[in-house]
Amino acid sequence: MTTRAASEIVIGPVITERTYQLYTQGRYTFRVAKTANKTDIKKALEEQYEAQGIKVRDVNTVTMRGKNRRSLRRIGSIGHTSGWKKAIVTLGEGQKIEGLFGSV
Repeated sequence: MTTRAASEIVIGPVITERTYQLYTQGRYTFRVAKTANKTDIKKALEEQYEAQGIKVRDVNTVTMRGKNRRSLRRIGSIGHTSGWKKAIVTLGEGQKIEGLFGSV
C-alpha cells in the first residue's frame, strides 16, 4: 500500500449554506479524493490541522454524481461534469477548525 500526503487526500472545504449550518453544529464538509476511505480521511485531517490539535470523532462519506450539461453552441451536444466524493467530519466536543469560514 502506498502512502499519500494529506494534501492529496483532502482537496479542500465545501462552503455552502448547508455546510455552514453543519459548521454551527461542529461538523465540517470537505471534498476528498475518490479513492480515499474513512480511515485515510481521518488521519489526513488530523495531520493537516495538527497545529490546532483537532481530533476527528466521526467521518461520513458521500459520493456525488456528476450532472448532465448541454452545450448551447451545438444542438444536441450533451456532456456531463465528473463525479466527486465529499466527507462530513465531526470533531471532538468543543473543538473548531480556525480560519475555514473566514471571519464568520
